[in-house]
Amino acid sequence: MEQPVQTEAPPVEAAPPVAGLDLQQIKSMLNLPDTATDIELITALVNLIAGLQQKYDALLTDAVALEDKLTNRDLADFKDLVTPESEAFWRNQFLTNREGTIAVLEQIRASVPASAPAEPPQPSAPRVPLRNRLADQPRSMGELATAPAPAASLAFKIRNRAAELCKAERLNFAQAFARAEKELTPQ
Repeated sequence: MEQPVQTEAPPVEAAPPVAGLDLQQIKSMLNLPDTATDIELITALVNLIAGLQQKYDALLTDAVALEDKLTNRDLADFKDLVTPESEAFWRNQFLTNREGTIAVLEQIRASVPASAPAEPPQPSAPRVPLRNRLADQPRSMGELATAPAPAASLAFKIRNRAAELCKAERLNFAQAFARAEKELTPQ
């Protein structure tokens, strides 16, 4: 059985100081004594970076809130052009390129003609209701009493003829009914 070869890691040497980097100046900027060790210096730098990160996060939150407020105001300024369906698109455009988006929306607003006052409708011929709406016209009891009763027997004949056409010619009922109606209805 072979013995595993043990290799020793080379000793870690301190990195040579970077040219142009004065550690004494950095220690004085951080209010550390000249006798501060490298660990104390690194700890002070990490604390400084953590404080800067907190300030950055607070500023970023404020900037996002202000962006949203400005975008909402811009959307309100162009509410006559921005529909609720396209609001998400325009919000993204304002956040991406506010000046360009405002220019485009102003051009759209300028190109849309101002709405002219509505003209009163011209008097026209009396309106004739559609044929299929005639049955819905209000009628008096006298008109209903004197009106001829529709022939129920004709309806039965059309239905029976449509059923015969369905069986004989294998038509669907709608086609057979239309054909039977043409055959049996007086012109």
